[in-house]
Amino acid sequence: MATSGDFGFSIDMTVRNEWRNVDLLRTSVQNCFTAVFADVDGCHAIAMVTGELLENALKYGDWTRGDRAMFRLRVHGTRENDVEVSVQNPVGESDGNANLLLQSIEEINSFAKPEQAYRARLLQIAQSEDSAPSRLGLVRIAFEGNCRLSATLADGTVTVRAVLASTST
Repeated sequence: MATSGDFGFSIDMTVRNEWRNVDLLRTSVQNCFTAVFADVDGCHAIAMVTGELLENALKYGDWTRGDRAMFRLRVHGTRENDVEVSVQNPVGESDGNANLLLQSIEEINSFAKPEQAYRARLLQIAQSEDSAPSRLGLVRIAFEGNCRLSATLADGTVTVRAVLASTST
């Protein structure tokens, strides 16, 4: 049971896999947290992380089966603790994107600081001659959102979690 000083928050919903929902949810999350917390920059970071994770879910999710045309967004925490943003989406059995995602997060976490991972990725993009997607979103989450990233893959679903330092009140 929460004591009188504890304050928890949670957003947990299943969402249709439509691009317009990314901006709607990003803006909604920012507005909700701005109404609660005094740290506007922290609220912006939560919204940015939410938007980037939603974009990844839409870009790399398996939306070929009608019964799996949804993804799950969850944002939760307490005023005194970290904020966790997670997005869950379906992936194809033979889809290499899920493994690439896991490898990308492992690489980001191998750096001592998120800033180092961000700079390294920018250099890779600048030096690359191919027109492959930048895949800058995850490293942006780590650096600009000051997040710890993790991901799990199980039963045709990938869950990506970003944990942000607590928001000031």
